Amino acid sequence: MSKITMSAIAAAAGVGIATVDRVLNRRAPVRAQTEQKVLAAAHRLGYRSSHAPLSAQSDGVTLRMGFILLSASYSFYQTLTDALRQQTQPFHPAGSEPLFVWHEIDEVAAVVDSLYRLAEQVEAIGVVALDHPLIRHAIAHVSRQGVRVYALFSDFSPCGHAGYFGLDNQKAGRSAGWIASHLLHQPGPAGVLLGDHRFICQENCESGFRSYLREQDSARRVLEPLKTHESIAGGYQATRQLLEQHADLALIYAPCGGIEGVVQALREQPQRKVALICHGPVNDGDLALIDGTITVMLRHQIADMARQLAQTVLQRHAERSDHFSQVTLPFEIVMRENV
Repeated sequence: MSKITMSAIAAAAGVGIATVDRVLNRRAPVRAQTEQKVLAAAHRLGYRSSHAPLSAQSDGVTLRMGFILLSASYSFYQTLTDALRQQTQPFHPAGSEPLFVWHEIDEVAAVVDSLYRLAEQVEAIGVVALDHPLIRHAIAHVSRQGVRVYALFSDFSPCGHAGYFGLDNQKAGRSAGWIASHLLHQPGPAGVLLGDHRFICQENCESGFRSYLREQDSARRVLEPLKTHESIAGGYQATRQLLEQHADLALIYAPCGGIEGVVQALREQPQRKVALICHGPVNDGDLALIDGTITVMLRHQIADMARQLAQTVLQRHAERSDHFSQVTLPFEIVMRENV
């Protein structure tokens, strides 16, 4: 064990001991700037740890990665693709680059085919997909072949995958419920929009949202969720259906894709005062917050997610570790006044 103490590193970096512990022992994510400050201080003091980012201790380690994401037509996945490419490109062998495929949320057979094809070309795969039995079967198969599969944003039921990177979605949903109960003073139901019921992240968000309102605002009716299919057109149609069927609709909670379509539908009926709590980032989301169409956004920190994924996956690859990597990511609560 290194003789350099965490107290000494904390003092040199100007942070707390708990922050040093989170960085060096990878217990929880911290901001990239803070992490670099801690690592720089540790390096100056001569600290060496098996938990330090691999790029600082094992130059020459390479890893080929592939990613299966939802449709690139949704701005969230455009941003995610750019961040993952930037963070994972450096540890690929010379002349190669990370591989990407995109599918609509309900293209289960295509996702399975992509898993098998990528497994022949890479050592690790990051996947955003439904918790579908066929997809889990494919993940179990390629995992037995030695390819590590990581769930991104939405976890899978146990199927031999190597880890999960995403929010504590129950906490995100309860946070949305807290916001809704403090935001709404008029009667009327709350609508819920989901991409798909097999998308575990969104199911857990809905569960947390309902549980909070059940406890704290029991008079508030929460409607059965409508599906957006993670598309702009789907978000638009689902929102129009809510507006047409519920004249007293007070709020929409949308922890899903297709928010641009939700925003469009609400803007078409400016006389209706319906609050919108959504997840992001979303294309032109800041403008929608400023003009009040989006009331509050729970925003993923995509750049930090991509950075932590790259570091963790590369380190697990070098260590040949079978340890399940669960990295719970933070989210920002954004409104017009802090845009």
